[in-house]
Amino acid sequence: MADVPALRRAVAMLRAVSLSNEPMSAGQLSRELDIPRSTVYDILAVLEELNVVSKRKNGYVPGPASTGVGAAYLRSVPLVNAAAPAMRALADAIDGCVHLSTLRGNEAQILTADRGPDAPACPSWPGDMEPIATSAAGQAILSCLPKGAIAELIDEDLLPKVLEELRAVRLRGYAIEHCDDSSTWTISAALQSRSGSLVAALSVVLPADYWNADNELRVAKALKLTVKRLSDRLN
Repeated sequence: MADVPALRRAVAMLRAVSLSNEPMSAGQLSRELDIPRSTVYDILAVLEELNVVSKRKNGYVPGPASTGVGAAYLRSVPLVNAAAPAMRALADAIDGCVHLSTLRGNEAQILTADRGPDAPACPSWPGDMEPIATSAAGQAILSCLPKGAIAELIDEDLLPKVLEELRAVRLRGYAIEHCDDSSTWTISAALQSRSGSLVAALSVVLPADYWNADNELRVAKALKLTVKRLSDRLN
């Protein structure tokens, strides 16, 4: 098997940055991975140029390109298969549509969907793309990303408003969206791996006439419980 030391070191560094709960400095990476500091700086420069890592004041964090790689993995069959039973149970429990979405470029793409036995037809289905900044699924995904990665995905003039909305999403534990034509409302919660490098959103879509504060809390509780169980299973 071919051995490419620089590639092995780059992958090891990216893995360490992804698994860390805090930004990692070049010195930390050098010590923990036993890589010369000059080599660490050279590799970080390339990874930063490719947007695989992003530089912060106190170290490096995963960049938007690494999130895209994670999303590509999540689009694989294992995730869809793992999520299917939980999605079916949730769709039956709330008698609505349930979507699983991941980040693709600067949009959220629906991977798979299910619906309860008496639920109306879902307005969106697998393959559909939703705006990352304004859709519930998009905001749920963004709520798990570092500020630098968010800035790479959102237009500069929209960024302050989006960051403010994401603070509310994190406090609630879910994002909510009312359709422009007032026909549906959507609640989405983030599904995240322990390392933070793999992020998806599980969403519930219901008719607009079903919306009120009590139903929002009931559906959100069921959604967050499903997300927790699925996250535990994936991790």
